[in-house]
Amino acid sequence: MGFLALIHRLNARRYRAGAEAGDPVDQYNLAIELERAGDDVAAESWYRKAAEAGDPDSRNNLALMLDRTGRKSEALKLLVAAADDDAEIAYNVAVLNEELGDEIAALAWYRRASEMGDSDAARELRRRGLH
Repeated sequence: MGFLALIHRLNARRYRAGAEAGDPVDQYNLAIELERAGDDVAAESWYRKAAEAGDPDSRNNLALMLDRTGRKSEALKLLVAAADDDAEIAYNVAVLNEELGDEIAALAWYRRASEMGDSDAARELRRRGLH
């Protein structure tokens, strides 16, 4: 185990008691430290618990992890459910739709994210001559 992974494992200890007690903030923080330590299986489990408790950052990170591990359709479902009020999540939905080959949905989500203030989405629309 590398030095940074060890540091993240030690940091994870700080959040474990709260996470096990059901605190979504500690669940999220524990998941981050476990992911940084390279334990994606455990990190995914804690992201799921925090996301189920309503933590939007956990939902987003879980979706990004699912995408990174090739589970794009599952990631997309998770993000769509959370994208109504979050420009960054709406942008991620656009990117996933594009990666899955649905250009029409991707453009609609880029527009939506841009309208909510996401600069990456606005830049993507400008790049395509649509903004």
